Amino acid sequence: MVLEKGASYKKSLLKRIIPARFLDMQLGPYFLMVSLVVFVCLLTLTTLVFSTNEVTKGYTLSRLDAEQQDLVKEREINDMQLSKVRALDSIKSTNKVARMARPKNVAYIQGDTVLVSR
Repeated sequence: MVLEKGASYKKSLLKRIIPARFLDMQLGPYFLMVSLVVFVCLLTLTTLVFSTNEVTKGYTLSRLDAEQQDLVKEREINDMQLSKVRALDSIKSTNKVARMARPKNVAYIQGDTVLVSR
């Protein structure tokens, strides 16, 4: 007897909360198939959104890596050109060095410091 009253109470509470048209709806095999397809589509869309985000990060990393390699090559070229300019042969061939005159007599004076005089 208690079970019977409890069951009717639950049914009446359910009928009060949910309108009758939703309770009387029959779910057929077509509805189940369509809902399954919709669920799979939503799951696929969610997966694609998150995987696209990861792929985009990968492309960004690849682009930055290529840019870093280009900058390293450019730095090596600049270092090579700088060492060519700093080389003794390059310094000797400049006009400024060519216009310099050699001193005739050089005498070194000993003392606390090393001084050169003519």
